[in-house]
Amino acid sequence: MRVREEVRVSLWRRADELRWAHLSPFEKATNYEAWTRELAVGGVLARYMDKGRVRVYIKDTLLKDYTRQKQAGEAVPLRELGIDPATRTVRKFTKPHGRLFADGRVIAWGRAEDWKLVLTTLYERAHSGPGASAHGAVLFGASGRWAEPSVQALVEDVARRLGIGLLVWHGSS
Repeated sequence: MRVREEVRVSLWRRADELRWAHLSPFEKATNYEAWTRELAVGGVLARYMDKGRVRVYIKDTLLKDYTRQKQAGEAVPLRELGIDPATRTVRKFTKPHGRLFADGRVIAWGRAEDWKLVLTTLYERAHSGPGASAHGAVLFGASGRWAEPSVQALVEDVARRLGIGLLVWHGSS
């Protein structure tokens, strides 16, 4: 267990340095391959599992947990949406992350590439109870296609049509 934790800490530090959320799928895949071949990562993990599973383990366990952990925090979405952190939360959501506040505002956040899920889930949550409203959404890691003005305009139009009050692109490149 100690070895797994050491590898995880090392990879998460590197992911922070690389600004992982802003990398394209190709750039992430390149890093998975490099880490798999690296003795300090893939070599260590290969002592505990089949060599063919190391890359999958890095991607689907170690870095998926990293992404979930980074997205779970509410500080950035609250700040981006202008919500006081002291505002009383009635309910916390996951998949995608979000909050229902005592005043009825509902927010959600997730990766830019998951915009359909984030926006439609926010809409659904805001319409599942009386007095709730779709206050806003934050989309993280808008790089590549998701940084293109025409794509962002489309997503913003969908948000408007769904009655979502505010849409913020966090980390656009």
